[in-house]
Amino acid sequence: MAAAPPEEPKWEGGVLLYCGGTDFAQLGRTGGKTRKEDLDKESQYPNLLRPTRLKTFNDVKIMFIAAGPAACHCFAGDSEGNLYSWGRNERGQLGHGDFAQRNVPTKVAGLAGHFVIGASGGKNHSAAVTRDGSAYAWGINAHGQCGTGRVSAAKAPFKEDIVLNPTRCIIEKCQQVACGIDFTLWLCDGKIMAAGNGQYGVLGDGQDHSYNAKDSSIQILFEAVATPHRVAGLDDVKVLRIAAGHNHCLAYDDQGGCYSWGNGGYGRLGHKIQQDEDKPRKIEVFTRRNLVPPNAILAAGGTSSFCTGVANQVHCWGKLKVNGDNQMYPVPVNDLVGWNVRSFACGPGTFAAAADSAVITWGAATNGELGFGPNKKSSANPAKCEPLDGGHTEQVACGIGFTMFLVDPAHPRLAEAPEWESDKPMEEPVLPEPAAGGKGGGKRKAAGEAAGAAGGAKGKKAK
Repeated sequence: MAAAPPEEPKWEGGVLLYCGGTDFAQLGRTGGKTRKEDLDKESQYPNLLRPTRLKTFNDVKIMFIAAGPAACHCFAGDSEGNLYSWGRNERGQLGHGDFAQRNVPTKVAGLAGHFVIGASGGKNHSAAVTRDGSAYAWGINAHGQCGTGRVSAAKAPFKEDIVLNPTRCIIEKCQQVACGIDFTLWLCDGKIMAAGNGQYGVLGDGQDHSYNAKDSSIQILFEAVATPHRVAGLDDVKVLRIAAGHNHCLAYDDQGGCYSWGNGGYGRLGHKIQQDEDKPRKIEVFTRRNLVPPNAILAAGGTSSFCTGVANQVHCWGKLKVNGDNQMYPVPVNDLVGWNVRSFACGPGTFAAAADSAVITWGAATNGELGFGPNKKSSANPAKCEPLDGGHTEQVACGIGFTMFLVDPAHPRLAEAPEWESDKPMEEPVLPEPAAGGKGGGKRKAAGEAAGAAGGAKGKKAK
C-alpha cells in the first residue's frame, strides 16, 4: 500500500502563472486565424506556450485560482480577500458591471469588503464564496443559475436576464461553489444546493424541469430554477467536496462514497451505462476496499471525471480523448500511480495535476495550454510540464484554451518564467442586435456542450 501523503504546511500565498491563449474572444471557437485581420492579431494576442507571470500580480500574493471546464474567463483571489477576473465578458461574467473584455486581471469592485475564498466560472456566469459563508453570482441568469431567487425580464439588446454585478445568492454557510454550463452547485455545511437549467437532471432533484411549450407540436423548453434547493438523496451523509462538468456533477462524502448525476453520455457518470441520472447515484467502484479519502481530489471536465480512491490513486472515467473509447466506470490513471496529487483540474478536454514537486498536464491542447513550450503542443498521455519541474505547485486551474498554476514563491524555476501583459487591457464589447425581451428558461439542444466536446446520453432513466 502506498504511503499516505505527507502533511503540508499551511498555504500562505504564491505566484500565479498562466499559459495558453490570450485572444479570449476567439478561444474555443472555430473560424479564427483564417483572414488577414485574424493573422495580424497573433502578435497582439500571442499563445503563451510556457507558464508565464502576469505583470498585474508582481506585488500581489495569490491565495487561490479558479476557472471551469466551460469557462473562457479566469479568477484569482489574493491574501487580502480581493477577487480578480479577466477574459471573455460577453454576458457580464467578469462581474465588472459591463460587457467589456478584460485582457489583464482586474479587481471585482462589487465584492470589495467581502473576503473571497473561492470562485467558479460557467460558460456565461460566475459565482464566488466569501469567508463568512455568503455566496455571490453574476452574469447570464436566463435559467436562474445565479441563485438569486428570480429571473427578470430581458433588457434590449439581450434576450436573457443578465446580472451585471455580484449579487447575493439565497445561500448560507457556503464553503464551495461549482459552475456548469448554465447551472450552479453550492456546498453548504455538508449539503448541496443547486439552481439553474435542470436539463439532464443536473439539479439532482429527481426531474429535469422540461415542459412542452407548444400545444400543436413539440418544443421542449426548460423551466428556470432560480431559487437554490437541496440536492436529493444525500441527507444521511456529510458532503465534503463537489465538482461540476459541462452537464454533469460529482460529490463525495465523509463515509468514502462518491456520487454522480446529470448527463450520462460517454460514461462520464461512471455507472457502466450511458444513462442520465436526475438524482445523485453512488458509484459502485468507490465502495468497500476502495473508499474515497477525506482529502481526495475531485474534478469534472467536458465529458470526463476524476476522483482519488484508495492509496491516493487517481481514477478516471468518461471520454478523455477526442478519438478514444469511452471509459464507462472508474479505473486508475496508471501514469499517476505513486504520485501524491494535491490539485487536479479539467478544461473541456485538457487536464492538469499538481503532484509532489511536479506538474503533469495532457490532453487535446490548441493554444499551448499544457505549458510544454514551443516544441510540444499537446500530449495524449500524462506528461511532466518541464518548466515547473522541481518545485511546489499548490493549485492548478483549467478553462477553454488556458491553464493556470499557483506556485510557491520559492519555486526554483520561477526565475525562468517569462512575464507578459497585454497592451490592450480592455476591449469594447460587441453587443448583439436589439431584440425583444424574453422570459426565463429557454431552449437548448439536447446534445449541447460547450467547446463541442459532448453529447447526450443514449438512455434516459425511467421514472
